[in-house]
Amino acid sequence: MFYELDKIKQMRQKLGLTQIQLAKLVGVSQSLITKIERGKLEPSYLIAKKIFTLLEEKLAENQKEIIAKTICTKGIISIGAEDTVDKAIKMMEKMAISQMPVIKDNVIVGSVSEATFIKNYEKIRNKNVKVKEIMDEPFPALPEDTHISLIRDILKTYSVVVLTKKGKTVGIISKADLLKKL
Repeated sequence: MFYELDKIKQMRQKLGLTQIQLAKLVGVSQSLITKIERGKLEPSYLIAKKIFTLLEEKLAENQKEIIAKTICTKGIISIGAEDTVDKAIKMMEKMAISQMPVIKDNVIVGSVSEATFIKNYEKIRNKNVKVKEIMDEPFPALPEDTHISLIRDILKTYSVVVLTKKGKTVGIISKADLLKKL
């Protein structure tokens, strides 16, 4: 693939490499990398090729992505659709979680979160309200071998992704789980 020299800095930073680290990997001085990145010096074809080849290889290694099951939380905490909202709130407080799936007959049928409770504040003042009466849509569910890049994109919209294996729920990934991996 052909790149412009001004892409070196962007690619290096995407990989989290310092100029010194890149220089060592390529076998040149850090000052040469600095001059190239600032546009003060045009490297020889061989040096430019070596830099881009190395950066491409490193980026390709990063593309061999982590799959979701390696960072998920196993042992999902859930609440039954017939349980009371009061029970759900107490469970979430006790477990220090902010959302959880709602289960009926071992199938995820909805979800509840702190936002769900706030949105339904007037309704849930009656402690006997059932979870099914206020629950939100279920969290998105994906196979456990889904790449993190797809999970990351989905977490831009949803707070949680549920992982499945052969139709059974096996784990859950929240934004916090993804941040821990970073």
